[in-house]
Amino acid sequence: MSERRRFLRREDLQLVACAVVLGLLVAAAFGAYRAVSLSGEDAGGRLAEFASNLLFPGALIWAGVATAVVAGWKANID
Repeated sequence: MSERRRFLRREDLQLVACAVVLGLLVAAAFGAYRAVSLSGEDAGGRLAEFASNLLFPGALIWAGVATAVVAGWKANID
């Protein structure tokens, strides 16, 4: 009986989860920083600034952090 290799192992699922969560946290922190640093804006303006920063630079930040997490995990950097 041949053993079939599973497409995603448990370790790979943990890697994906860590990469996604850490990337989103860093992107949200950047968006919150930019929203809080606005002067003279009301809550709606700050929320719009947060959302716009979460979309454009947030996607790039998420991709960068996720890449760093995957590369560090696969390279076994301690």
